[in-house]
Amino acid sequence: MKNPIKTYLKNEIEGATKGKLVLLLYDGAIKYMKMACKYIDEKNIPEAHSNIIKAENIIYELMSTLNMEAGGEIAENLLRLYDFMVYQLVMANKDKDKSKIESVIKLMFVLREGWKQIVEQEEKTKLDERKAKQINISG
Repeated sequence: MKNPIKTYLKNEIEGATKGKLVLLLYDGAIKYMKMACKYIDEKNIPEAHSNIIKAENIIYELMSTLNMEAGGEIAENLLRLYDFMVYQLVMANKDKDKSKIESVIKLMFVLREGWKQIVEQEEKTKLDERKAKQINISG
């Protein structure tokens, strides 16, 4: 029997828009950073290291998806911010400094909320367009 959680997550990812995929990446990075903080508190250095690396890898993925030509200044600023986040995580990993991880979590959360608003606006616009088409067809 298949694991229902894995099936749900697979369907969520496969059916996600680009905006929702970015949200999922932000959620994953935040989750791994929070877990790293927990493991630092527990003095479980190998697990803290592993979770910091997972968060770094997600940020590298976010960096690789930036469209520098179309995104212009916004993409450049995001790239710099992601680069700063990775640097902070590298330093946090070296020193097992929870405060550096927490500062990256705060930054990532702000970015996530911005993306969430964009995704919600896109979904609302698409829904409004579908409703308008239905009215034109039936009206």
